[in-house]
Amino acid sequence: MNILMIMVIGAGAIGTSLTAYLMHRAATSATAPAIALYARDKERAAFENAGCLRVDYAKARQKSLITPLPRLVDHLAQANAAKTVLLCIKYPALAALMAQLGDLPPSTTLVSTLNGMSALRELRARYPHNRVIPISVMYNVQHCGVLHARITTAAQIVIGSAAAQDLQPWQGSGLRVGVGHGDASVWGKLLINLTSGICALTHATFRDVLTDPDLRCIYVALLDEATRTLQQAGVPYQLPMPLPYAFYRRMLAGRSPLPWWFARWRNGVQQGAYPSMVSDIVHQRRTEIDQLSGEIVTLGRQHGIATPINSAITDRVHGLQTQQPPTYLTAAALRQALGLSR
Repeated sequence: MNILMIMVIGAGAIGTSLTAYLMHRAATSATAPAIALYARDKERAAFENAGCLRVDYAKARQKSLITPLPRLVDHLAQANAAKTVLLCIKYPALAALMAQLGDLPPSTTLVSTLNGMSALRELRARYPHNRVIPISVMYNVQHCGVLHARITTAAQIVIGSAAAQDLQPWQGSGLRVGVGHGDASVWGKLLINLTSGICALTHATFRDVLTDPDLRCIYVALLDEATRTLQQAGVPYQLPMPLPYAFYRRMLAGRSPLPWWFARWRNGVQQGAYPSMVSDIVHQRRTEIDQLSGEIVTLGRQHGIATPINSAITDRVHGLQTQQPPTYLTAAALRQALGLSR
């Protein structure tokens, strides 16, 4: 097996789209690393029948990205021959995956796309002799079918490393690639993703959060509490945007449509786009609220800092994900329930 191989684990929306971009680069560069995709026994036939990777885009004028299948590998033990293992799974699956992976050669780099800091902490504890770096996936993507995804925002990632070996596989892939300051960029993405709990509880879109006065008020309250907690705990964060936090907050706290306009211009957010947690609630899947608002709650508890707003959002999402059908709140009702005055 090619020692330069990137082995992708996870073929949901994120895994499918990232693998497609890697395969696009492989088709246009003689120096691109070999790509392999882990296929469980129950998945292999469906992957082979799909015959390709497909990424559609919300913008009608943007042509779909269709690439050949990568090499399919059946056993996680083959990660021992990979230079990089790209983890594109959800947090609930991480513990079982690490148990199945076993030990890896120290030369193997683990790249995590998982939200929040919990996954990075657990990976670093389990693999103390391996490099573990984060990639923040900054685009919104939906799973449409087997090896088929749809991106509804600008396709961009932020890599928490400036090392050439980590950036090189993505150069020329078609993705916009940014370089983040390690874990600070993960915390920065977490701050942006605090919208997920709001959207899950109210069945709202990104546009709703950035235009509805009640939802914007809730988002600002979550951000204020989260940034205060990070600062008091001495944890650095880097927002994934060319704006200082104070200016971003001022935009959100105002009455202008600037936050929505900025999201459309900077990130290509489309009408109707929503975070994956909305879909998780609809389909009764375990959400990642513990890796978003829950991370702020945990950090606050560790440092004796009160986090009532993030705690309330976390608890309410836990309650909602057990309901079928879910009972959503209006924006005004959620604001009132959180005790945020008008």
